[in-house]
Amino acid sequence: MRSVAIEQSDFDRAVFDLVPLPMWIYDLDTLHFLAVNKEAIHHYGYSEEEFKQMTIKDIRPREDIPKLEEAVERTKSRRTKFKKSIFRHQKRDGRIMYVQIKGNTIDFKGKRAEIVTATDLTELYEKERNLTKAYEELSFSERRYRSLIENGRDLVAIIGLEGNYKYVAPTSSTVLGIEADAFLGKNAFDFIYEEDAPHVKEQLGKITESKSVSINAYRFPDANGDLRWFKTELSNHLNTPLIEGIIATTHEVTAEIKEKIVNDLFTELMSTFSKSISLVSSLDQALQQLVLLPKIRMSEIWLVAPDHSELHLVSRSVQQRKFDLFYQQTQGFTSCTEGSDLAGRVWKEKKVLVWDNLSENQHFLRAEAAQMVGLSTGIGLPIMYGDEFLGCIVCFSTTSPAVLAEKITLLTHISEKLGPLVKQKVTEEEYRNVFNISSDPLCIVGFDGYIKKCNTAFDLLMGYQKPYLYTTAIFELIYPDDQARAAEALSLLISGQLTDRFSGRFLTAQGEVKWLQWSATVAAESKTIVAVGKDITKQKLAEQALQTAYEQLKTAQKIAKLGYWFRPIDSDISEWSEEVYTIYDCSPDTFIPTTENVKKTLPLKHGHLMESNALFHLEHGTTKSFEHEIITLSGKLKWVHQEVRLVSDEQGNTVKIEGTIQDITASRQAMDQIKKQNDTLHEIAWMQSHIIRAPLIRIMSLIYLSRELDGGGKSTPEIMDLIMDSAKELDEVIAQITVKTNLIHHEHGTDTTDR
Repeated sequence: MRSVAIEQSDFDRAVFDLVPLPMWIYDLDTLHFLAVNKEAIHHYGYSEEEFKQMTIKDIRPREDIPKLEEAVERTKSRRTKFKKSIFRHQKRDGRIMYVQIKGNTIDFKGKRAEIVTATDLTELYEKERNLTKAYEELSFSERRYRSLIENGRDLVAIIGLEGNYKYVAPTSSTVLGIEADAFLGKNAFDFIYEEDAPHVKEQLGKITESKSVSINAYRFPDANGDLRWFKTELSNHLNTPLIEGIIATTHEVTAEIKEKIVNDLFTELMSTFSKSISLVSSLDQALQQLVLLPKIRMSEIWLVAPDHSELHLVSRSVQQRKFDLFYQQTQGFTSCTEGSDLAGRVWKEKKVLVWDNLSENQHFLRAEAAQMVGLSTGIGLPIMYGDEFLGCIVCFSTTSPAVLAEKITLLTHISEKLGPLVKQKVTEEEYRNVFNISSDPLCIVGFDGYIKKCNTAFDLLMGYQKPYLYTTAIFELIYPDDQARAAEALSLLISGQLTDRFSGRFLTAQGEVKWLQWSATVAAESKTIVAVGKDITKQKLAEQALQTAYEQLKTAQKIAKLGYWFRPIDSDISEWSEEVYTIYDCSPDTFIPTTENVKKTLPLKHGHLMESNALFHLEHGTTKSFEHEIITLSGKLKWVHQEVRLVSDEQGNTVKIEGTIQDITASRQAMDQIKKQNDTLHEIAWMQSHIIRAPLIRIMSLIYLSRELDGGGKSTPEIMDLIMDSAKELDEVIAQITVKTNLIHHEHGTDTTDR
């Protein structure tokens, strides 16, 4: 089988991520995911990190794994490049979907792999499975009719003109949890929610004048008593043999209706937040909307304090004035800590909490006041922005939680959508205050790069008037060489990939260059970036001067062969300067300066310098000097001089040991040479003062003997022979002295043999 070779450098990740279908690459041998695109992450519900810890078995129902393994084996031996088939897949939340798989074998980073595209055909598959041509061609014969409705997902019933049930399809047990027999002999209006019954009766009455009637959404309880929303299509078959009734085909629309209710209420809240200036004013109006919901008597909003030490009650609203008594009795209760009271418990657990029997709940700190006004149930709903807890909504009711189930679901959806609005409003107020008092330059920049707002400090620093700044892209204020980098940083910031501060040069109206460091946050809802700047021009100039000084210091260290090192007292690894590595003939890539490794560079005679307790040689407040040999990584023997001391913190605790190390091999060798030369000179001096004197004195004595004592019994030839022997001895000594003298000159680089 011939495979397509794909290298990472050739693999276009951007295209991979932009494909609107789930895609992945997996290892044919281990079945592990090697790469997934963004659509796969979104569609299946796993993060990219989770995918890479999984195999393709993890997205299949357990019972389908043997089928998967057979398919993989076929893929390994397949001769064609391309395959297409349908499988069942399982999302992270457990839902099953039917997908069409298209795959091609590839080589990916040296591994046998398959690249897969998945098309979700669940909806189509379900429709094809549940709706056959028999549905379109259905004649209302009892046999064919029953075959259709008993396998469908809709509620199908036959009722009379008054709403009495004549037949109910078995699907009622699937949809409502109520067996079909439970409806027979009863009237539909015994079940339909009483508030919706008049509307349904009115529509039912129109069926005698029309062949079909549509009944808009109404509520119907399921087996648990929970109200569900349904729409019904009535078809007049009163005169059809075997039916003789009205066929009611009912379809559940609970999700759609609840979403509409939430969206309508959220639209009102969003409008409120956009119109109101202050956060408190916005929250007050939002709560007035919530207490209009049936059975919700009171509402509160609690927000986290800026220092996250406690929750503050910032807004409240009551449905009727009699509930004001609750707050009159709890005037001092305007804050709580994490875990205390209902609001504090929501903060701690960050989830929806429902407390019943408030007057008897020992954890509810306002139980007595709740009893006075008849409050029974408290509902706490967190306001979240991502993982950040902003505060919570607390709603009170005089009815039990069982009756409030639908309202709790509705409020949960509202609280989930309220987070971004509250976050935006809090951010607006925070930055409005900062704008008013900050001496640092601040501005709000749109995603289009134009300045939407800036404070006085910014236009004073830049020297431009605000009308000019508000009609100018911020890039035009940036030093030309920094514009491309700034544009890239803005793009990364908008996409959430930039978390570091950005520093760049700006040109003032006077042509001066100013270094500004920016911290920014993205307000995605308004497509703006709020940026706080700091003039770091002086700091940059100081850094440049420091860098110059540092380079000069490095040069000086190289010239002097002087390095610096330190080791935290609780660490086994030292930090070395560049010159230290040079002295040891190594680099950070080839040598890690652990205590043990450094100890190995010491000859045995110097091993005592690095005993188990390195502090043994050191005292606080003093610098200790050492001269010793080292064996470099290249095997050279060098002499070094070290100055070492202990460094303490403000409390006097030793925090590190530091020192300098200098290569003194050359000077040490020079000193050894001088010592050797001195020894030689001493030897020459001794020879001159002792060895030369002996033959010289003999010669002088023999001359005296010959002249003054007439030979002293020795003949002249004998005396001359003795003088010659002494002269030869003297010549030998002088020759030795000459050799030693020449050796000294030679070691100094001067050869005197020709002189």
